[in-house]
Amino acid sequence: MPEGRGSRIDPDRLRQAADLLDQATTADDKAAGRFAEARVDSTPFGISPQARELATRWAAALAAREADARVLGDATSDLAGRLRMAAESTRSTGFRGRIAVAP
Repeated sequence: MPEGRGSRIDPDRLRQAADLLDQATTADDKAAGRFAEARVDSTPFGISPQARELATRWAAALAAREADARVLGDATSDLAGRLRMAAESTRSTGFRGRIAVAP
């Protein structure tokens, strides 16, 4: 249920959300690792120029997915940290503002 204007932010809910984001970060890290392993473990499908080109494209696609997963994991971890800081500031100062999220 959305909170209305002027309602107090629950620090426990912020910490729980941060914990869930940490779990998502772990999943992102695992995905990045699997993409990296797949890229290293991939073997060319043959010795023809077409097979080498396909293997090169496949490796590039895996490298791009690995990079995407790492960027997503970093951003997710940053957001978890912001939620934890917001949870602490609500407890100590009675903060009732919004949490800024980077695009």
